Amino acid sequence: MRKGSVVSLFVLLMMPAVAYEATAQTPGTCPRTRGEAYLDVNNVRARIFNNGALFWRGAPHVYEVPKGGGTHAIFASGIWIAGLIEGEIRAAGARYGEWEFWAGPLDNDGNPPNDCLRYDRLWEITRKEIAAFNETGVATKNLLDWPWRLGAPVIDGDGLPNNYNLDGGDRPALIGDQMIWWVMNDVGGEHLSIDTQPIGMEVHGTAFAFHRPGSYIDNVTFYRYQLIHKGREPFEDAYFSIYADPDLGFFADDYVASDSTLHLGYVYNADNLDEDCGYGAAPPALGYTFLRSALADADGRDNDRDDIADEPGEQIGMSSFLNFGDGGCVICSPLKAQDYYYYMQARWKNGQPLTVGGNYGLDFSDIPTHFSFPGDPVTGAFWSEFNTDGQGTAKPPGDRHFLISTGPFTLQPGQAQEILFAIVWSRGTDHLDSVRQLKKDVKRLREVADAILVPDVPAKAPDPVPEPVLGFAQNYPNPFNETTTIRYSVPLEMAVRLRVYDVLGREITTLVDERLRPGIYTADFDGAELPRGLYVYRIEMAHMTFTRRMMLVR
Repeated sequence: MRKGSVVSLFVLLMMPAVAYEATAQTPGTCPRTRGEAYLDVNNVRARIFNNGALFWRGAPHVYEVPKGGGTHAIFASGIWIAGLIEGEIRAAGARYGEWEFWAGPLDNDGNPPNDCLRYDRLWEITRKEIAAFNETGVATKNLLDWPWRLGAPVIDGDGLPNNYNLDGGDRPALIGDQMIWWVMNDVGGEHLSIDTQPIGMEVHGTAFAFHRPGSYIDNVTFYRYQLIHKGREPFEDAYFSIYADPDLGFFADDYVASDSTLHLGYVYNADNLDEDCGYGAAPPALGYTFLRSALADADGRDNDRDDIADEPGEQIGMSSFLNFGDGGCVICSPLKAQDYYYYMQARWKNGQPLTVGGNYGLDFSDIPTHFSFPGDPVTGAFWSEFNTDGQGTAKPPGDRHFLISTGPFTLQPGQAQEILFAIVWSRGTDHLDSVRQLKKDVKRLREVADAILVPDVPAKAPDPVPEPVLGFAQNYPNPFNETTTIRYSVPLEMAVRLRVYDVLGREITTLVDERLRPGIYTADFDGAELPRGLYVYRIEMAHMTFTRRMMLVR
């Protein structure tokens, strides 16, 4: 199958605003969603929902790492979206119930479907299913039911972008080895948790993972959210946040911290023994990192800290990380819309900004910050839960809750934003070495982030007698740990040359340089001695040239 364009709602990111009449959104009467699926292709088993929540919607909570080990690293998580419409807070999100997203898309006027139950499911596809169809021609129900009409992305194999024809070469635009896709909206019912009017937001969710035994990426799961604003007024000063109640094994001995250079919020064990139902000795660390964040408005600021302001595609990154407590106090659980919105801006319920120092960052200093506990737990430097006052005073460990946010941004009616974050689980030789390992793994992951969203679909096998047409080339696995196999077709007898280059164009090796008869060939590439990163292989056949990218993630 030749690789074509990915047909999806990515195009909405660049679409002009659509004019709508200024009337209020009316909540629908959709029932609560019941759809769920399990992301479990690698060393993680995660329970996924189509209501804005992740991992918990009532027992059991499932974010099990290692898979099958019986220990869970996260109790509950979920997304919050909030901003202003004509100066009024509009928000959608929740923590433990009354979730404010419902199944299905919105129409062009921002209305939910009449029959929400029709969309109350999550669609799943795996690499094995696509490969089996390529070999046998027998499609699974997952392949046949792929919801391309709702916006689920498709690789166009037949040159016709507005269809989904498996026999013609179209395939789900698979990322990773297992991918789960769903569509939801915030207009399907009343907002009973945050208690605002609906935003008018349609959300396309994707969860995916790579099966790479022996690699750090086998302990990573990925989450992509496309926010499509179908409200009738601009959505301004908006934020997207991820709420986390981590419970890293045993819940009562956790610490949390942030690293703004890695756009990372994380949890780790306060000592080297995770008791009770936990991880035991040398417990792991776990973090959430933005790999693709909200696009910044033209505001004259260097939001992504690259010394350039307002460049095209400038991303905000992690704009804040806030640790808050339980209960009804000023630094405790949010109770109303203003609380949620303040927390997404790193402000407390009374409007005071987060400040450096103390157990939470309130009334200890007058130094404002957007990041709770940005100090290094390993060295003890600066403000961390090991060092709350600059004198080495530690905060008592316990159950932790945090919020990682990106914003502010603006969405005009008809515009979209895309958010991609990863959850990374890492284990070192002790609880602090796990923090070191986590940051190392996140750094490596961020280096290959651009390649992660490139669909990598198993190629359709050609007919037994190849016709003299353009051949194909593809490597698997991709990304790869140490070795990968490049599979390519030769349509006519001709001289073939296959070379591998680094990203600077320097030749690494020549894998093939000979005259070949028509057929299907493979060549193995060994990157065991090479640094991780992006590589390019180039196949030259007479007047034809193929160039493909591959990612070494060891």
